[in-house]
Amino acid sequence: MLSQVTKQLKTVQGITYYTPTTGRFDLAIELKAMAPAQVQDVVDKIRSLNGVTATRTITPFAGSATTKTVQASDSLALVLLQVNEQAQKVLQSLKQNQHVRNAFAVQGEFDVLATVYGKNTDEIFSAVTSIGEIDGVRTSETLLAYRPIWA
Repeated sequence: MLSQVTKQLKTVQGITYYTPTTGRFDLAIELKAMAPAQVQDVVDKIRSLNGVTATRTITPFAGSATTKTVQASDSLALVLLQVNEQAQKVLQSLKQNQHVRNAFAVQGEFDVLATVYGKNTDEIFSAVTSIGEIDGVRTSETLLAYRPIWA
């Protein structure tokens, strides 16, 4: 079903990239910046795709997108963090990591969502390890992307 869903995603406007992932989620999708009503429309389109059985939307409310250029061949990972301190302190530390593409404070089960990139999985694992050592990070969960498709 995953390949069927990814084929259908090619027709949905407003997506930055989508990728199958390892971990508890089968697929991660990053949406382009847009108004909340537009986000809801895109999420509704994704939810209506044949083969999609459930979705979880994580919406950022503070943080930073980077101007770092990610190559289509780069490896990606999404790092979900729970923090002991203010999320802003962790976000400031994440800005210092050269492999963090973006990082945002989010609401819900996790406090911070960061996208990490590298030339290969070794760079990803190194970056993720350093993120886990940031003061204030209580727990982390990493979703390793494979075959990211940039829209």
